[in-house]
Amino acid sequence: MMKTTLQDDRRTQKTKKLLAEALRELILAKGYDAVTIQDIIDKANVGRSTFYAHYENKEQLLIGNINFQMALIHTPGDDWENYPMGVNLHYLFDHTKEQLNLVKALYRSRSIDTVMNYFAEICAAKIIEYNKRKIRGKAAQKTLRYEAEAAAGAIVRVLLKWLEDDAVTPVDEMVGFAKRIMDSVVSVEK
Repeated sequence: MMKTTLQDDRRTQKTKKLLAEALRELILAKGYDAVTIQDIIDKANVGRSTFYAHYENKEQLLIGNINFQMALIHTPGDDWENYPMGVNLHYLFDHTKEQLNLVKALYRSRSIDTVMNYFAEICAAKIIEYNKRKIRGKAAQKTLRYEAEAAAGAIVRVLLKWLEDDAVTPVDEMVGFAKRIMDSVVSVEK
């Protein structure tokens, strides 16, 4: 029984990897908006039902297979130097810089907004999680949510502008800038 589950997990992982790679290659070749699900399944050499067993649409594939999302989500919350407020800023900047060609291809479509909003949601959730236990009352929780959204939005906008400028500023400098944004926007003590 365990062997079948492990095999299924490996098969699922392999299929998702094939679909993600197919989408990536197609985005680079013809742009996100021009890519169809048929293009993806043809490139990945999987059936339509296999695609729909894992994803509802290509947007879900784009977001669901951002291969570094786990590095953004599963971080220690008590290491301000490396993970301020639980956000893995180094990884966010490093990895998106590595994917600069793909990001530039996404600029030509509205999909960049989908990806950047997703990053902002992850960052805001981490900031709220980090600070939630330090506040009391509904008004303070609301304020924290506003501050977290503002900080996350600012970080993602800075990330986007940095990528538009070909990511020439060193990652460490950008991480320091993002930390200062978090310090200045979120008023709950560290």
